[in-house]
Amino acid sequence: MSRLVKQAWVDEAWGKALEKTRTNSRRIGAEFPHASQGGKYVLEAPNWWTAGFWPGMLWQLYAENGDEDLKAIAEQCEERLDEVLDGYVKLDHDLGFMWLLTSVANYKLTGREASRVRALKAANYLAARFNLKGRYIRAWNPWSEGEDNSGVAIIDCCMNTSLLFWASEVTGDPRYRHIAEAHMDTVLEHFIRPDGSVYHIVKFNTESGEVVEKLGGQGYAPESAWSRGAAWALYGLSLAYHHTGKQSYLNAAKQV
Repeated sequence: MSRLVKQAWVDEAWGKALEKTRTNSRRIGAEFPHASQGGKYVLEAPNWWTAGFWPGMLWQLYAENGDEDLKAIAEQCEERLDEVLDGYVKLDHDLGFMWLLTSVANYKLTGREASRVRALKAANYLAARFNLKGRYIRAWNPWSEGEDNSGVAIIDCCMNTSLLFWASEVTGDPRYRHIAEAHMDTVLEHFIRPDGSVYHIVKFNTESGEVVEKLGGQGYAPESAWSRGAAWALYGLSLAYHHTGKQSYLNAAKQV
């Protein structure tokens, strides 16, 4: 395939993506679509873990073609997330998914100071979930009254540590990066099996930091491979390598 033919294919595919997103934007607006059922997106509350995905798509398209309508919707989504950021109690490890794709994207593209502040607040909340003894970022909050899951870490969080790497870059404060690297080192030690498959959940003793058990979570069984978890690990480890240059992260990504 010639270079011109390849470029024509890329241009056509991009044009279709833009057209589809513009159509969806008129249907969805500043809401938070999660998954489709019966050909229509189910909308979730702003605290849902995929809340950053839709505005993140809008920012990607805006970065390429400067569509002001898409930008406006992305900014409205970001503003709606303030109720979650300032409400605090519904925040968990997915702060990166939510504010990397909204506030960090906005700041990088427009230099908007309010977005930088939002993202730094989110980074501080994420850093605060770090357990020093186990060297992991805690995953979820209790799902029900009385539940204690403070020792739970999950492979998904690989994708959120980039928020901490970014915070170190923009503030010059290495503490965010130290936490991100500590968590990723724990991933290397406890989440990746010799064959490159990954555990979804590792549970730690919150006082000693010792591993209590390794769980299947959304995988088929505790020792099975979970494809989405493999994707989180592959992408997250590659990003960690990008931010740090540490060969161990790249090697682990290749292993996965």
